[in-house]
Amino acid sequence: MTDFWLVCYDVRDDKRRNKLAKLIEQRCQRVQYSVFECPVEGEILCELIERRWLKVLKLSEDSLRAYPLSGTAKKQAKIYGSPPLYEPPDYLIL
Repeated sequence: MTDFWLVCYDVRDDKRRNKLAKLIEQRCQRVQYSVFECPVEGEILCELIERRWLKVLKLSEDSLRAYPLSGTAKKQAKIYGSPPLYEPPDYLIL
């Protein structure tokens, strides 16, 4: 079963911010400038954060947060404007 996460960041440097955004977009849907919806298992998310995403950041200046969203929270989400709540595809082409 896939978990659902809300990931957001605050990165001061443009180069680090753009690089982090590109990495996150490989697995997650951008819903606002620095906010992403991520339908991935918790263990996979932790691995992505620790092995790839944190390497881009300067933690004395930047921050990254990941909040788990339960199935109930996802169903209760209120969304105004686009994009709609991310639904992962039934299949993935590699």
